[in-house]
This record gives sequence, structure tokens and C-alpha cells, in this order.
Amino acid sequence: MNKIRVKAHELGSEYCLSPEIWLSQSRAESLTGGTPLTDLVEVTRLGVTQIGAGNLVLDTGHAERGLLSLRGAGTGDEKQRVSHKKYVPEGAVIISRLRPYLRQVAYIPHGVKALIGVQDIYCSTEFYVLTPRSDSESIAFIVPWLLSDPVQEIFEQATTGGHHPRFDEGLLMRLAVSQSFVADRRSLNKKVTEAVSAHLQAQIDLASVIRRYSE
Repeated sequence: MNKIRVKAHELGSEYCLSPEIWLSQSRAESLTGGTPLTDLVEVTRLGVTQIGAGNLVLDTGHAERGLLSLRGAGTGDEKQRVSHKKYVPEGAVIISRLRPYLRQVAYIPHGVKALIGVQDIYCSTEFYVLTPRSDSESIAFIVPWLLSDPVQEIFEQATTGGHHPRFDEGLLMRLAVSQSFVADRRSLNKKVTEAVSAHLQAQIDLASVIRRYSE
């Protein structure tokens, strides 16, 4: 059985005694030798409560193992949405805090709005929206890192809640990106961007064929 000893003054303002949180934090701190995620990205919290027509709305099921699925993604054309959603800029990485074992992570490539034909992109509040600290740098390379077994094991250990297990933002931003990913970031950025873009284009092309023969 895994055990951890925590002093009272270490609990912080929220006085969290959840063993999952403390065990996962201890595991996260053991991943040394990399670049702190906070040095590479920031969490974007900009959101809206009303979304009009012409905007893409992503739920957690639209992100899967790095790829972005358009299946069933809403565009707001039918009716105006009034639930709170987070704004997703191009170049962002989204990762769902809910049920991390589903690996709902996706990269949002530049040019995707024009490709799909939407004005803006929004997503469920279950997503953490990560954007690069430098506009000139791509963070596509963190997608395979987020999906790697060591990181996924930490998320799995960190979840709290019975029916809706989640991990918190503090744990995510405490992680360090392995040096191997940082060293290969340029080639990884290219591979991830090409893979996600090809997947999007394939969905659009197939949808076009289906519409053509459905008329």
C-alpha cells in the first residue's frame, strides 16, 4: 500500500487530505530533469456564456489521443448556447480534467478555423486550455508528452470523485516536461501538426462525399 506523511502546515488554505492528491503530487515531484510546464505554457481562462451562430463548440468527446474529432461538434447554427464555454485560440492544446483515462487531449492547429469555416472555437469547461507563453513557439510537442505513460499514471493517481473523477490544475502545472521531448520539440511539433491537420482534412473530405451522395 502506498503511504505518504504530510505535515499540517503543508496542507495549504484548502486543507486537502485526499490521499490521491498527495500521492500524485509526490510522484509529480519525482519527475525531475525536465522543463517546468509553467515555463512553456499558461492556462487560458477566457470564456463566454452565450455563443452565437458560426462558432465551433467542442465537448470532451471531441478530443481523443491528440486528435480533434468534428463528429457531432456543434456550430451554434441551430440555437444560441447559453452555458459557459472556454475560448480556444489556434495553437492551443486542450486536455480534459474529467476521466483522464480516456486521454482526451488535442492540439488545435493554426488555420483550423478557416479550414472548418467557423469564426471562433469554444470548448467545455472540463478542458484546461493551454497556450504558449511565446507567440512564436508551438506547443504541439507537449501532446505526446501529456499522453505518455508516466504522465498518464500521475493523472490516474490524482483523480478524485466517484462518478466524475477529475484531476486539478495545480497538479498539471506542477509537472516538468521530459528533456527528451523538449530536445525534439521542432520535429515533434511538425509531426503532431501534420497528423492533426491530415485527420481534420480527412473528416472534411469524407463529410463532403457523404453530403454529395445524400442530396
